[in-house]
Amino acid sequence: MIDINIYGILGNPLDHSLSPLLQNETYKKNSIDAQFQKFQVQEEHFENEMLKLKAQNVKGLIVTIPYKERIIPYLDELDITAKNTGVVNIVHNINGKYVGFNFDGKAWLSGLLQHFHLQNLDNKNVLIIGFGGAAKSIYFELLQFNNININIANRKIEKVKNSIDTYNRIFTLDEAEKRMSEYDLVIQTTPIGMWPKIDESPVKFSNIKQGAIFSDIIYNPPSTAFLKNASQLGGQVQNGLSMLIQQNHKAIKMWFQKEVNYEEMQNLIKKID
Repeated sequence: MIDINIYGILGNPLDHSLSPLLQNETYKKNSIDAQFQKFQVQEEHFENEMLKLKAQNVKGLIVTIPYKERIIPYLDELDITAKNTGVVNIVHNINGKYVGFNFDGKAWLSGLLQHFHLQNLDNKNVLIIGFGGAAKSIYFELLQFNNININIANRKIEKVKNSIDTYNRIFTLDEAEKRMSEYDLVIQTTPIGMWPKIDESPVKFSNIKQGAIFSDIIYNPPSTAFLKNASQLGGQVQNGLSMLIQQNHKAIKMWFQKEVNYEEMQNLIKKID
């Protein structure tokens, strides 16, 4: 029996996912003997699909909406960030043990610092919009910086209060709109504005701080209503493409112990943009 090294992305929907392109083209360029597939799974079939993937000895997974939390009971171990956040976005089959990792925060931060040529986020006033899986990972990643002030805006305030230390200010979305001019960095982490509902935004605002950065983890569409709002007011903007590329880059490095060229992965995206 031929042992094929199968990797893939697990989620639903996956129609517009760029990870298969990034992974398979990078495998070809770097002579990596593996295949990367889409595992688009309906929620009612999730348990059966997970058992099937493990029986097939799938080597690694990128996990996306809506399974970042649901996958945890099917894993053997979690890294510290996955434990802290209760969210997994990368799985690695290590000698038959399925280990869950959370690279969302690291991938987002690497992409942001590189894009804006920043060394750190010390002394920044930061607002995170939403508090799902990616937001939690980004929140914990931000805690490393000196004198950083992190506020969170969410539709359900109690959900946030039950998840983190409440010395950070927590607002409703309406309150956050009124305070937008306080922030050096605003991070939009909800799925609001994602294709096909491209005209929607979790917040609408008319005043921002001069030089403020607005980051949206959505990459389809490339410019969300949230980013357009910020750009029209003179804000610096960034979509989720760099986070996506960083996630795929970090996954390849972990799965294959191989450092592939990040710029080549960026160029793959530019070709189809």
